[in-house]
Order: sequence, then C-alpha cells, then structure tokens
Amino acid sequence: MIDKSWEGFRQFYELAFGTWIAYLFLLLIWERLLKANHAGWKYALITLIAGSFYIINHYFFHAPFYRPLTLSYTIVFLIVYYSLLVKPLKFSLIKKTLAFLSSVLFTIVYILTEDVARFLAQGRLIPGVYVPEFIFILIAYVAFIVIILVQRN
Repeated sequence: MIDKSWEGFRQFYELAFGTWIAYLFLLLIWERLLKANHAGWKYALITLIAGSFYIINHYFFHAPFYRPLTLSYTIVFLIVYYSLLVKPLKFSLIKKTLAFLSSVLFTIVYILTEDVARFLAQGRLIPGVYVPEFIFILIAYVAFIVIILVQRN
C-alpha cells in the first residue's frame, strides 16, 4: 500500500484542467509554429505521459525515492518526446534542437495551468473568489468533447 505520508498537494481537478490546455498548446507548437503535422495519437500519448506525472506528484511527493523517480520519469518523457515528435522530422539541427526544447515549454505551460486551477480554487489568484473544484473538471470534460468533435475525420 502507498504510505499516506508520501502524498503531495496536487489534486485531480488541477490535472484535468491543465491537460486539455497543455494538449492544445502542444498542437499549437507543432502544427502552427513548427509546421509539423504528426498523427493525433502522438500528441495524445505525449500529453498522457506528461499528465501521468500527477501520479508521482500526488502519491509520492514526500517519498524518500521521489527525486530519482522524478528524474527517471523525466528522462523517459524526454526520450519519448524526441522519438515521437522530433526524430522523424527532416529539420535542420537548430530547428530539431528548438523542437526538442519545446518539451520544456510544454511542461511549463502544463504546470502553470494546473497552478491556475489550484490558485482559483483556493481563492489566491483573485482574492475572495473561490472557484469550486468540480467546475475545473466540468470545463475539462467539455473542452475534450469539443476537441474530439473538432478533430474527428
């Protein structure tokens, strides 16, 4: 069983809210800025792997092995990101490097959107305004339905 004292502060509503925004940001980076068009499952897989950091940050944040777990997971994420999105492209070395560094920007956006949800729920972003957690989950589900309907072939 997972030790309760290892748990971190990340909550599911933060993950749900951040995921659809991070996914759209990933599409923006690759399809609009880098002018690369990958199969949709690749973007979904990258977002899923990034989102599964939630498991580490929620259940193992205070575990004695948190740092090596996070570092290992980061390496796996970067390898998959490179293998799926960067390596197959016929870009120059400079453009491939920039494309690979977009993984950092993607991660920052993901974390920031999760933080926005938490700060809004806690009333820390707009003083005195507390947004119920279920609103973030509701927004995320509606957003994903819209994303799926727009991207269907």
